Amino acid sequence: MLWLLEALELERGKVLPIYIGDDRTDEDAFSALEKRGVAILVSEQPQVTAASYWLHNPEEVEEFLQKITDRLHATEL
Repeated sequence: MLWLLEALELERGKVLPIYIGDDRTDEDAFSALEKRGVAILVSEQPQVTAASYWLHNPEEVEEFLQKITDRLHATEL
């Protein structure tokens, strides 16, 4: 995740990385974003995670992303 931000020259400035994952393989990215972005775990059950936020299922992810998109479009007008 940090490499990608650097490669795209997004590690500075007004960029807020959002990482959404649903299993243990996402924990490294969650940890990397602890102070630099938003890490969201998708899981029906609570679990120990480095993610700062939690959504229950893919439907909640879709709703969350739609709200972000709507907000961004509203600020462009």
